[in-house]
Amino acid sequence: MATARRHSATQGVVWAAVDRVGTVALQFVINLALARMLTPSDFGCVGMILIFVAVAQIVIDGGFGAALIQRPDPSERDYATIFYWNILFSLIIYALIYALAPAIGHFFRIEALGTMLRVLGTVVIIGSLALVQRTILRKRIDFRSIAITDIVSYTLAAIVAIAMALRGFGAWSIVAMQLVNTLISTSLLWLFSHWHPTLTFSFTSLRELFAYGGYLLLANTMQEVCTHIQGVVIGRRFSATETGLYTQAKKMEEVASMTLPSILCQVMFPLLAARQGDIDSLRTLLRRTTRIAATLIFPLMVVLALVADPLFMLLYGTPWSAAVPYFRALCVGGLFSALYNFNYYAIAAIGRSRTLLLWGCYKWGALVVLLLAGAAVGMTGVLVAMVVSNINIYLTNALLAQRYLGYRLTEQLRDVAPALVASLLTGAAIVPLWLWLGVAWWLAAACYLGLYLAISYVANRKTINDIAQSIGSKLNWCKYDRERAQRCASGEV
Repeated sequence: MATARRHSATQGVVWAAVDRVGTVALQFVINLALARMLTPSDFGCVGMILIFVAVAQIVIDGGFGAALIQRPDPSERDYATIFYWNILFSLIIYALIYALAPAIGHFFRIEALGTMLRVLGTVVIIGSLALVQRTILRKRIDFRSIAITDIVSYTLAAIVAIAMALRGFGAWSIVAMQLVNTLISTSLLWLFSHWHPTLTFSFTSLRELFAYGGYLLLANTMQEVCTHIQGVVIGRRFSATETGLYTQAKKMEEVASMTLPSILCQVMFPLLAARQGDIDSLRTLLRRTTRIAATLIFPLMVVLALVADPLFMLLYGTPWSAAVPYFRALCVGGLFSALYNFNYYAIAAIGRSRTLLLWGCYKWGALVVLLLAGAAVGMTGVLVAMVVSNINIYLTNALLAQRYLGYRLTEQLRDVAPALVASLLTGAAIVPLWLWLGVAWWLAAACYLGLYLAISYVANRKTINDIAQSIGSKLNWCKYDRERAQRCASGEV
């Protein structure tokens, strides 16, 4: 049983990685293509209204997806109840978006945003039709089907967006990409999940699942609002162009800081929920994951901050060079945002959703206060506010892990310190090589990563060995799968 679980987890990590890396790679390439065709203002317009759609999608899920995963054995009645609830609630939310859209356009002083939001808001209804199907696949740890769904749907949506951008549709190209992506993704999730709702609905199931998911709903809603609220603050206080520059810098930073954590969290949550009664095992997994993530992500954030100027010029061109200071500041905050979700999902896995809600009020309330204070100063103040907020969120989640899992803050800081020190020392050594000797930026980046690996092997050998063992176990399982397939084909199994 344990062997089967390890095999399933390994396959889950591999396919979650394929999903996330493939999607991020596609998004990165398509984003570069669209950045060459569209203006910062086009990206800024969509960035201003995406918060309303993103929050609506979180509200519709209502934490019920996480509740179904956290529940050991949900029934068919549970699944059907949440399916019909999602549809009903999505219609209510879209009606609200439709009614408020003109006022939102007036708030940002761009009247066309109202029409754009009404069209974009339909993804709320379309997406609600497949929330249960995606949850079922996640609970089965069937990330292969999710990966195929996400990659195929985004590829086809990107083709539509590029075609529209070439024909001069501007910001509407991005809106169309969101719509097509959601429509195709919903269709494929129905196909892969092999699940169709029965004609049952139970208020008892809804109430029981809401007892866990309700708190998580409010916590996730606050998190989603505050994750996107900087776009609202910048859009209102400054301009669509500033919003577009910030949005592009944020996308670039999140490619580096959030790709690996999102892969690990996607697979970790079902596994953590399955061992919620074994705190020692849960803490061990959390600690190992935190060390590995810090070792891989910290040097990437530092080297990207160092070479940001020539990198942006190469990828985006001159119109986007003003985004470089934003990107560098966000890379500093990314050192902390890369880690704080591990503690969050570990706490969620043991059923402490109410605790996450209460502390979420503090974390995200502090972010709003910092953002408003920073915006009064200028864009520099906004960026400083984001960095300080990320540090605060990380420390708060780490202290919750200390309280409920016994993973002390001092232990966590010691676990990530070797990666942080090695990253900074390597940066200090490479800067003179790049600036004084005139070495090309890409060569300086390559030298940085090589020197970091050498320092880490000496000072952080335990984590390097953990990473090597993880890669080795995945390769062994791939070999096992191939050999088993060959035996099956020859009739030996």
